[in-house]
This record gives sequence, structure tokens and C-alpha cells, in this order.
Amino acid sequence: MPAKEELMAGIETLYSSRILTNQGQNVQALEARVAKLLGVKHCALFCNATIAIMVLLRALDLEGEVVVPSFTFAATVQALLWERLKPKFVDIDQKTLLLDPKLVERAITKDTSAIFAVNLFGSCCEHKKLRAIADEHDIPLIYDSAQAFGTHYKGKPVGSLGNAEVFSFHATKLFHTGEGGAIVTNDTELYERVCRIRNFGFDGYLNCVDVGLNGKMSELHAVVGLKLLDELPKHIDKRRWVFQAYRERLREIPGLEFPHDNPDIEDNYSYFYVFVDPAKFGLTSLELNLALLYDRIVTRCYFYPPVHRTSLCQSMQKGSVPDLPVTDWASQRVLCLPVYADMQVDELAKICEAIERCRAHAAQIKPKIVHKLPKDWKALTHHVPDPYEELILAKESAK
Repeated sequence: MPAKEELMAGIETLYSSRILTNQGQNVQALEARVAKLLGVKHCALFCNATIAIMVLLRALDLEGEVVVPSFTFAATVQALLWERLKPKFVDIDQKTLLLDPKLVERAITKDTSAIFAVNLFGSCCEHKKLRAIADEHDIPLIYDSAQAFGTHYKGKPVGSLGNAEVFSFHATKLFHTGEGGAIVTNDTELYERVCRIRNFGFDGYLNCVDVGLNGKMSELHAVVGLKLLDELPKHIDKRRWVFQAYRERLREIPGLEFPHDNPDIEDNYSYFYVFVDPAKFGLTSLELNLALLYDRIVTRCYFYPPVHRTSLCQSMQKGSVPDLPVTDWASQRVLCLPVYADMQVDELAKICEAIERCRAHAAQIKPKIVHKLPKDWKALTHHVPDPYEELILAKESAK
């Protein structure tokens, strides 16, 4: 949260202007600052990133198939489905966990209308290769950069790379507005249409020229963002220390592996994840996730299950499941650990000690939680254990 006195000063502007929404001064100011920070011509703020993606897809007049990874948050694909587009799932690179350009090239057909890449965990796709593929086939390259605000690719800010990019400013993100999102682009015509669709399709007073919706960000949310934006470099620096401390503390634990460093990427340090090798660690990533809850440590198995194995997509695919071996591999091994700018040394030590204990006692832990897991990791069509439900069970067990 911003400092309370700064937030209250921002709220005072709402009392003086009496404008709470509809592109007030705070929203306009935040749009201008985000555009300048990213080196793009235009930024359109939204109530959330999912609506922003839906509006962008509509504004591009896409039809047919869109190349997209399955290793992503469900909203990426749900937005495609809302727009009656067909996700063409493509596997990821094992080193980056991002779209594999070689497989993207092979997946494009006459029905492909766009490449929709996802910049995960504060990293960035191999943009140069994806850009070349998109240009060769004369289709737009757009990015779900929800987790990559503040990341740089070869010195350029993420946000300035694709035909358009979408950011999430949800409260869980490195930079947030409580709830919110944004579309950024250098395409003025696209920007103007995005803005119309965001506001009921209006062009002029109550004159609808497009099918629209209400996707506007409120002034209150923009106030939060304006007060937090200046602190972004400081928070990135603090998180850098957390990453370094995790690596130093966890590097000797068998069964835990770190992602590869990419010299082309300047990370925003928003997500710290490890690969959990069940054969060497003694537990799967999901089992470790549940075991850590007994110490009130909340981790995340991103992305388990991958989108193509969710119940929704399973029913749509009618038994024809895409062959995405690296996606399946990653979904069974990735574990995101807690990261926040104000993390203290003793807090990080507690997390690492708990992980060490889980490995040391894996043989005793596994039988206690294995019955709560799906029998077949690749048949992820039923109930996925809710970590918070498990936490309640743990508390009852402790009693």
C-alpha cells in the first residue's frame, strides 16, 4: 500500500473534483506516466487485465485460431473464448517456460490470425524471433505481459515490443492499482478503437459506433497507482536481494533447481520459482506446496493444471488433448515461493528451513497428503485440492 498520508492526499483530489470515474484527472495522469515509462505512444487503463485482453482482441478484429501457450493463467485463454476465438495451444521452451518460437512457426496455418505470447514470471519471450515469424505471416504479435511490468528485453521495456501488450495491475502484482489493467501500443488507430470499446463503443455523446462494454478504471484505483509508481525501482531493488538470498540458501538442497539466467532479460523480480524434482527431493511440487501450508507458508504451483488440462478445455477438446510435454513437465515441477519487497531475513530463513525440513522428512510427509492428490497428474479433470482448504484441515489436525 502507499503511505497512508500520500494516499489520503490523493483522495482529497476526488473530493475537490467530485469525479470518481469516466477518465478523470488521475486516470489520465497515470496513463500518461505509464506510457512515458514504457516508451510508447499510448496507454489505456482498464478495470482489470482480463477485460483489457477481451477489448484488445475485439479491436484487432481477430478470427479463427490464435497461437497461445497453455502454461499461463486461465484468463489469457478465457478472453479468447469470450471472443469466440480458437486457442491453438503451442508448447513452451524448457529453459524459459515461454512460447517456443520453433513450435510457433510450425503451428501457424491459414486460419491463424495472431500470435498471443505470454511473458511469465517477470521474464520475456524471444521477441526478435516471434516478431520475425509474425511479420513473415503478416499477423499481429500481441503479449499478455501481466507479470512483466518493469521488465526489459535487450534494453527495451516490455510493453514497447508487440503490436500491443496487456498488463495486469491486480493487487498481487509488482506494481498495482488494487484492481486494474492496461493496454499499451504505438498504434494510434488501434488505441482509439480500444478506448471506444472500453466506454460502451461511444464516439461522441451516446453515439455507439462499436460493440462496447464498461472497462474503465476508477479514479480511486488510479490514485493508488500514482502513489505507488514512484516506488517501483526501489521495490525491484529490494526484491533483487530476496532472489539472491533464496538462491544462496536453497542452492545446496538436492531436488531443487533454479531457472536459467537470460542475459537478454532484465528481470523485474516479481516471481521467484524453483523446479522441484520429485525423484531427488522426495515430494512433488504440489505435495511440497501442501506440506508448507502446515507451517502457514503459502506457495503456488503455477500453473497447475495447465489450461489445456482444465475441465473446461478438456470438455471442449472432446478427448483430443494437445501434446504439450514441456508444459506438462513444468506444471508438475514449478513452485513459486513468497516474494515481497519488505521481506525480512528471518522470514526468508523460516521459509527455507521449512523447505529443508520437508525434504528431510519427505518419507513421513508423503503418506499423509498423497491421498489428497489426483492419482494421475495427466488426468487433471476433477477437483484440484484447494491449499486453503488444506490449511483448515491442518489446523483441525493440529488441535
